[in-house]
Amino acid sequence: LVLNGRRLLFQPELAAASRLDACECAARALRLALALDEAEPLSSPRLVAFLDAASSLKAVRLDGLDEEQKLAFFLNVYHTMIQHAYSLLGPPSSLLKAISFFNTIAYQVGGDVFTLAELEHNVLRAPSCRPKSFFSKWVLPKSSYSFALTTADYRLNFALSCGSASGLATVPVYQPTLLGAQLDAVASAFLARTVAVSCHSGGG
Repeated sequence: LVLNGRRLLFQPELAAASRLDACECAARALRLALALDEAEPLSSPRLVAFLDAASSLKAVRLDGLDEEQKLAFFLNVYHTMIQHAYSLLGPPSSLLKAISFFNTIAYQVGGDVFTLAELEHNVLRAPSCRPKSFFSKWVLPKSSYSFALTTADYRLNFALSCGSASGLATVPVYQPTLLGAQLDAVASAFLARTVAVSCHSGGG
């Protein structure tokens, strides 16, 4: 189910969109997504602006992006897709529905199409070890993408927020020039909220 299809981009528009900065397009789409109210009217100019921004991602060029630019770009696209899907369909209500949700919700980006699951596991986490459980082997997609990341980053475990109760309440709009500091801040915030350390003096 490709969600960012409000506008069809014909050749002149494709040519214009391909000259846009990919990272700024993704950042703008996420900013607009985060600004939407829970019950945004269909006629709302803010909603139309967001849907148009999401549509523009179809034509951005990904070749030439370095690793930090790709990471910032795809993190912003992931969270835009989450916001878009939750606004349109609401969150999945069970584990089975969640599996279908993440393997069905898709965007067309840079001339290719990927689902939320493909974006997470085959683009963002592509260089990381895949889960070894029998269940994961059946559920996780096996697609490959030429623009997938090539360097693993453990901070993705804290940066990716799918809207679950265990995630952070807010997500930043990632910028390539600030990416390291942003990822460190997110990791620190997550650990501060979920991890407690107690020290005990040793007994005699």
